[in-house]
Amino acid sequence: MALKWRCFKNKVTGQVLYMPAGRYGNFLNSIKKLVNYVRYNMPIYYVVHLGLTLEKAAEEVHWKNLHRVMQFIDRRLKRAGSDFKYIAVKEIQQERLEKYGEKAVHYHILCVYSKPYVFPSAEEIGKSWSLGSVKITAPKIRMKVWKIVNYIGKYIGKGYEYEALDYRKSFTASQIKQIYKLSAERLKSVFERLGKKAAEGCACTYRKVYLVGYEVSEILGKEVQKPFKDLIMNFPSEWAYQGIYDNPF
Repeated sequence: MALKWRCFKNKVTGQVLYMPAGRYGNFLNSIKKLVNYVRYNMPIYYVVHLGLTLEKAAEEVHWKNLHRVMQFIDRRLKRAGSDFKYIAVKEIQQERLEKYGEKAVHYHILCVYSKPYVFPSAEEIGKSWSLGSVKITAPKIRMKVWKIVNYIGKYIGKGYEYEALDYRKSFTASQIKQIYKLSAERLKSVFERLGKKAAEGCACTYRKVYLVGYEVSEILGKEVQKPFKDLIMNFPSEWAYQGIYDNPF
């Protein structure tokens, strides 16, 4: 599956900018949400790269197998008082394909958590995975938040454009509140104006922030809840959307 590109043109300078669209664009947005979440919620955090491989070759494996593993890790870390977020990508095992001609998926998972010495061992995770081997590696140096992006691009996203996009669903990630999809600068402005707790309850696009909720009114003597959505912040943009293209040119 070929990548698609969203095109934007600067209203002032005329500069043209291309951004990945489709599933790969969604993948990059999930990375941004993860980084923003870590920046505002994990003053101390630890990073693990988890690899799950298959003992028997298979071109596709249902996501429920991965979700079972991630739920196990999530429960373990929550019991230990640790926050936990992850992003996972499917990939074909290239070495196995070249050596044996077998197509077998494996998973790259970046795990970020907030308390040391609580992450389960490979043996413990293997009992939950039960389909093959488990490998846990960690960066040898303490990473700054922004370096998480580079780490994912180098290790988690390797081969993503050429292989993982062939799958109907090629990545999955922890649920993170919608407000964290904003750019770092806009997110900071929203938090400074509304406070973190109130901002996390808002809905947003990439430029607009809405206060959402329900208001109670009385109709024929009965209380009725009606949803509301009020625009409270609107960030101006110098970029005009031009459409989606097959190639950046």
